[in-house]
Amino acid sequence: MAEVLLTAWGNTSRGDDALGTSLLQHLNTWALSSGMAERFEWVEDFQLQIDHALNLEGKTLALYIDAGQNTPAPFSFSPISPFKQPWHTTHAMPPESVLAVFEHTFQKPPCPCFVLCVKGEDFGIREGFSVAAQNHLGSALIFAQKLLKNPTPEAWRALANLSPL
Repeated sequence: MAEVLLTAWGNTSRGDDALGTSLLQHLNTWALSSGMAERFEWVEDFQLQIDHALNLEGKTLALYIDAGQNTPAPFSFSPISPFKQPWHTTHAMPPESVLAVFEHTFQKPPCPCFVLCVKGEDFGIREGFSVAAQNHLGSALIFAQKLLKNPTPEAWRALANLSPL
């Protein structure tokens, strides 16, 4: 069983909104070529749902990857905790709510979890990334590869303090 959960979501029809899923795909290709892919569970979706809480069971670490409109360039990286009150709608659910659902369902805290949010510029209805988003994606890929090379909570916490916030 994979020890680290990597979850990304986005809409390929909304321009830069697909940065998270694109980054996950690039990481998967890189991990396969590096012989490290089996350490990770790869989850890609259109948006987060309460069902994604089930993916956390048995994991030692989790990374949620998304695109953000108000994110500092080129990306942000930080630890997250469960919301006190799970929040969900049929439109969107933040990862902190997924953690809260896990905590409520399994009656235990989730593993250490982090969010990597890549700065998007254009979320209009179109395919493909803006030029700026392509650059942000490249920076985020280099950073995420560092994360996967040393998938421990301690190493990720140290990198959270160094990420470009």
